[in-house]
Amino acid sequence: MRALAMDDAAESSPALKAFSLLEIIAEMDHPPTLAELTEAANLPKPTLHRWLSMLESADLLRRMPDGRRYELAARATALAFAILSNNAGSTQRHQILERVVRTLGESCNLTVLEGSEVMYLDRVEAAAPLRVAFQKGSRVPAHASASGKLFLAMMPPAKRDRLIGTLTLERYTANTLTDADALRSELGRIKRDGYAFDDEEYLSGLFCVAVPIFDHSGRECIAALALQAPVVRVARANAVERLPTLKEAAEALAVTLR
Repeated sequence: MRALAMDDAAESSPALKAFSLLEIIAEMDHPPTLAELTEAANLPKPTLHRWLSMLESADLLRRMPDGRRYELAARATALAFAILSNNAGSTQRHQILERVVRTLGESCNLTVLEGSEVMYLDRVEAAAPLRVAFQKGSRVPAHASASGKLFLAMMPPAKRDRLIGTLTLERYTANTLTDADALRSELGRIKRDGYAFDDEEYLSGLFCVAVPIFDHSGRECIAALALQAPVVRVARANAVERLPTLKEAAEALAVTLR
């Protein structure tokens, strides 16, 4: 299907044709090699090389350290973030977050996965004291955050294993999961239960619970809704009480992202 789109763009400018290649890379579940791109795009190698060079020069694409694979570069991810943050549904999404915060009395954020990090697409702070002031656009490591672990748990197994293999499981607190087997065990529980906790794994004293936001098929986790609070107010013992409200809001947010 994407190759047809490339053919349709044949009469377009070189920039638009190269952008079609960028779409192919964005849709793949791993950084592709040149051979994989040649097959996926159905293009001759000289043409593919030319378009890849154009995208690299524009800081929309970059080669990974091994020199064989390609991934989206900072400018491309910044563009995607700006589109999601400012499209027609952004106001509606923010209003949904505000309602959840009023109902539960704790800060909430809407997140997406960006490589090995979780990025805050939007956030609403609670008025309660002892809150942590993250901002829209903030990034946190996938392995040490509720949303990040949720994204990993909901991935197809092969994609998840590839990504875990690239992660540096850095320790941030005494509770951070730094062993790959322990992380996989935790991801299995999250997949089974349908929600994730960050129990002081990124910041001491901070607890987080996250629920998935699915695409129209109900199978792919495209974003996450998370509640953050000091452990003196929210912990494992009472976090599940917030789940019905969070899941209802996640369904409403899903509509705005489709």
